[in-house]
Amino acid sequence: MLEKIIDFVFPNICGICGEKINERYTCRKCLNILKCYKEKIYYPSCDSKYYIDKIISAFNYNGLLKSKMLQFKFHNNKYIAKTFGDILSYKISNHKIDVDIIIPVPICKERYFDRGYNQSEYIAKYVSELSGITLVNDVLKKDKNNKQQSLLDKSKREENVKDVYSVKNSYKVINKKVLLLDDIYTTGATLNECSKVLKKAGAKNIVGITVLYSDK
Repeated sequence: MLEKIIDFVFPNICGICGEKINERYTCRKCLNILKCYKEKIYYPSCDSKYYIDKIISAFNYNGLLKSKMLQFKFHNNKYIAKTFGDILSYKISNHKIDVDIIIPVPICKERYFDRGYNQSEYIAKYVSELSGITLVNDVLKKDKNNKQQSLLDKSKREENVKDVYSVKNSYKVINKKVLLLDDIYTTGATLNECSKVLKKAGAKNIVGITVLYSDK
């Protein structure tokens, strides 16, 4: 009875079209359209300076999906994270990604208190729920409030994230295959720096996954 009351007062809403839905978190029509969007797959580990083994990004950072990401991150429209989680869980299944745990890229304390939530962790919560992969959010931490990557050009991004992240509770990642989740991929500097500290802590393999990718 309580679940029925909650569903009536707070019905599920599709994160794309905004219509009320009964299924998961995205209406079937929008989900089928999103599945056809062009994704990108990167294999940066062929370069010795990279620690991440593979990156899958679902959508290009433009148009409707860019607008939805901005609404989610900066206008507190957290229900959109459910749709992002929906499509990423589909990507995990479609690509048969074999991982043990999901680790979201953290944000600094100042940004967390300003926004009220970590956007990557919020998406990861729904990915975990839908895929069954365990969410581990007490391993990777951000120690410094560095400049926002989006404000820097490509040449400065790698230096900007250097020594920004660290690992606690390292026993949770030893010999683990990790799915490292972030919202947007641009140069890969953030994902790579996080992968570096995770592999030094004992992680076996790291696949990055993001909702969007930017060609800028």
